[in-house]
Amino acid sequence: MNNRLTLLRSATCTVLILTGSFHASSASSLLPAEQVQPMPNAIAGKPQLPKPKASPDPVELAALYYYAQQGQKERVDREIRRISIKYPDFAVPGDLFQPVEERKVDETVLWRLYEKDDYVGIDNEISRLASENTGWEPSSDFQQKLNRRKQRFEMVRATKAEDWAAVIAAGHDLDPKSEPEADLLWMLVDAYSQNGMLDQASLIYQGILFREGEQRLSDDVLITTLQKAARDFPAAELRQVIRQLSGSPTVAARSKILDLDLMRRELADYVAGIEGATEPLPAMLVALRRSADEKTGSKDQLLLGWYYLKVAQRKEAETWFRRALLSAPSSEALKGLSLTLLQDEKRAEAFQVVSDNLALASQDWESFLAALAVAFMEKSEKKPDSKAVDAFANAIQAAQSPEHAELLGWYAYNGLQFESAQAWFRKSFEWKPSAAALKGQLLASLRRKDKATYGDLEARFGGDYREVFADLKTARAPTGQKGQTVATPSEQGQPQYLASFKARRYGDCLADLSKKAASGRLDANAELIRGWCSLSLNRISEARSAFETAVRGGGGKGDDALYGLGLTLLRARLTADAETLLLRGGFSPARERELRSELLWQKARIAFDQKRYAEVIANLDMRLQLAPEAVGMTQMRAWSHYHLGHLSQSKAIFTALNQVVRDAGNTRGITAIEERMGLWR
Repeated sequence: MNNRLTLLRSATCTVLILTGSFHASSASSLLPAEQVQPMPNAIAGKPQLPKPKASPDPVELAALYYYAQQGQKERVDREIRRISIKYPDFAVPGDLFQPVEERKVDETVLWRLYEKDDYVGIDNEISRLASENTGWEPSSDFQQKLNRRKQRFEMVRATKAEDWAAVIAAGHDLDPKSEPEADLLWMLVDAYSQNGMLDQASLIYQGILFREGEQRLSDDVLITTLQKAARDFPAAELRQVIRQLSGSPTVAARSKILDLDLMRRELADYVAGIEGATEPLPAMLVALRRSADEKTGSKDQLLLGWYYLKVAQRKEAETWFRRALLSAPSSEALKGLSLTLLQDEKRAEAFQVVSDNLALASQDWESFLAALAVAFMEKSEKKPDSKAVDAFANAIQAAQSPEHAELLGWYAYNGLQFESAQAWFRKSFEWKPSAAALKGQLLASLRRKDKATYGDLEARFGGDYREVFADLKTARAPTGQKGQTVATPSEQGQPQYLASFKARRYGDCLADLSKKAASGRLDANAELIRGWCSLSLNRISEARSAFETAVRGGGGKGDDALYGLGLTLLRARLTADAETLLLRGGFSPARERELRSELLWQKARIAFDQKRYAEVIANLDMRLQLAPEAVGMTQMRAWSHYHLGHLSQSKAIFTALNQVVRDAGNTRGITAIEERMGLWR
């Protein structure tokens, strides 16, 4: 591939120099002199026909088959005359006017590979068959089924992996109003839902539910879709939709299946405090309690637990959360139980139940900070073991909680672990400056006889925190109470939003950041991650806002924030804004080259669409000085010359390109030029 790219780049540069397409200052090749390929004869000297072969190859015949498929008889005749001059022994193929799908090419191997989902093998086999059968393409039936199977394969794979961004990418072209395979749409709905993209999800739901005529889906599909919608939309909206669909007697009858789903949704709306939600009727609670008693009732057990916690019936809430934790252990059941125990002043029990289920707690450390912190308070009756200490440290770093970092610092300080104490106090102050965290750092540095650190802190903060330094003389000595070993903050420790980002759970990442923002302002590094998560979900305006904030705050390393902003502007086709950003500078050479190359390519495409062909060539010239051209770019260059009437330059580019990459598009370009020049009339 690298050799092929080198040849392509060399051929392109050679053509541009000889046809005068480059400015004088850019006439040198991008390659070292010893790597420049010899000039094709068609350009370097007088046009010379290659030595005649026994018969034209498939690429030579591509234009002939193309005109035949289009029913352009006159062009077919002219192309036959052209080929006959070049190949005196040429005979017109017998299958020239046959539909492509009717040509006798055995596709058995393709279908076998298709059943194995061997898409690389399919591509290789198609290339082989095309090279052996001039003008052949896979049958339309195979091509359509292959594209659909590829799409299904990618969506199923991504759904199983819970890679929701990949599901969205694979299913982006599905039409919710006409797609016959509802399960593909359901996968897309799940992906949008998991990423919190309910506006997009609502369009899919509407496309499934409100079809008419032949496009209408079965009642089973409609009912299942409504059950899914109960997860994402308020009960009042669901009931309104059901009323609209009840014109069908079967839907009206079967919608009773949804009664329990609607009850669940109504109770969830009430628990969440959604506007308009009303307190549940006793009959609803009876029905849900009955459902919760079944083997598959763990979700109803959780829902009842949250309801009873909301209405302050904590004993009842505790019962349901304990049942849910026993029947289907989950982080949510553990969270509900620990919160209930804390609210009921059963702090020691809350710590113990979390400490006994640290694997579940690790799925959402932030939610268990309060329960874990119980054992680290000065007069706590519970004493943490080493696993609980490690878990508390992990939870603190995941939540980036300055208060709890300070608490762990005092635990270490009183246990005479001054190095660890100093590190946790420093981390607390880094996340949120406070007098208590500074005092902890100073005391720990005094105990360690660390005069350098003490002096640095005094120089930096002595003016703003005079009372802290004054209090040091009367500060209480550490208790010396022996405790578990406390490690210093881990370099590998990371906040929850960053873990979600690395796992490509972009919706969770944004939810984590929203939770963090609710408790305080996001720093520049968090804004940077918010930008990447938003861009990954194609939320362009949110991504731009986050990256701009990160740029102002100096988020990330080097030019990370600027680079993200540049990619966002280019994704939005805001070429003028992207160009202004590049003019500001601040990028590494590699990233500036990448962004500028994409910017020039976008400008070339826009100019081509608007038939400003001179601008196309100018932008491609500038881009070629930064990066090699892909085949499609060079073909655009050749067509631009064609439209400008530069037929010699256009033909030279197509010819040179065809010597490097044999492509039917090049042959069609050459044929069009020769027709325009009157060579084959």
